[in-house]
Amino acid sequence: MVLNSPAAVALIAAVVSVAGTLLTIRATVRTNHNAAVQTQFQEIIKKRIEHYPRLWKIHIHYETNWTLSNQPKTREWAERYAQELNESNLDGGVFFSQPVYAKFFELRSYLCQAIEGTQPGAEVSDELTHKIRLSVYGGPGYGPGMSTHVKDDLGSYQSASLARVSKK
Repeated sequence: MVLNSPAAVALIAAVVSVAGTLLTIRATVRTNHNAAVQTQFQEIIKKRIEHYPRLWKIHIHYETNWTLSNQPKTREWAERYAQELNESNLDGGVFFSQPVYAKFFELRSYLCQAIEGTQPGAEVSDELTHKIRLSVYGGPGYGPGMSTHVKDDLGSYQSASLARVSKK
């Protein structure tokens, strides 16, 4: 076949046209997928904005304000704290980022240890109340606590981002 014949030119044009169409379709699909993912992320962020302040309020009440007012951290304190955290998890836990959920799980575990290991009316050990506080607020040599991850998710410390496992 002669490359400058009308049939060869038409065949090359057809192949280029098909390739261009396939690339356009691929780009459109990718753009639509990215737009759908962004819309989903925006909805998750909205839910976090709605839910995280309630979670924050629980920490302020049972950790910060409780400590500042020198109230004893008793077994009953741990029971109420755990109960409110669990109710919060039922309402919005599905929207927690993985780092927030990991700290939530850690905190709930420490609160359960406090409940199981403390007699009714007795104070939770200083060691365990310290672990509970670190789980919420973090500290030197410990790393960030749940409060830092919540703020990160809402964009206070960094651009708001969502934990997402990358596909390989």
